[in-house]
Amino acid sequence: MPNLEDYNQPLSDHIVAIVEQGNRSHEDHKWDQALDKYTEAWELLPEPIAHWDLTEWIASCKVSVYMDRQDYQQAHKWALLALEAVKDNPRHTSARINVGITCYETGDTSEAYTWFEQAYQFGGTRAFQGFDRKYLQFYTQIKQTEKEETQ
Repeated sequence: MPNLEDYNQPLSDHIVAIVEQGNRSHEDHKWDQALDKYTEAWELLPEPIAHWDLTEWIASCKVSVYMDRQDYQQAHKWALLALEAVKDNPRHTSARINVGITCYETGDTSEAYTWFEQAYQFGGTRAFQGFDRKYLQFYTQIKQTEKEETQ
C-alpha cells in the first residue's frame, strides 16, 4: 500500500490535518463535527481509495465515532472499508477486531468469532489490547468450548 505523501505530499499533509481536526472534535464528543471532517478527508483521497495508506486510518476514525454512538451498522460498513485497505496484511489485527466488534454488537456472534479468530491467529491476546475485555473473553470462551467438544 503506497504512502500518499510519496506521490503528493501537499495533499497528504492536507488530509492528515483534516483528520487531526476530526480527532480533536471526536475527543470533545463533537461527533457530527468529527464525522464531517473524516468525510471531508475521505473525499480528498485519490482513486482507487483503498489503494492508499491513509484509507484505513480515516475509515477507522469513522468506525470509532460510530461505535461511540453505538451505531454498529454504520461502524460495520466503515470497518469493512478499513479492512479492505489492509486485507493483505495480517499485522493489521485492529481492522479485524473492529469488524468482529460490529458483528458482535449487532448479534452476529458467529461472524464476530470468525474475525476475532483471524486477529488472534496473528496477534494472540495482544491483538485485543485497547479494546473492551468482553471481546477477548467472548472469543476465549468460544475457543475453550470448541476445544472441550473435540476432546
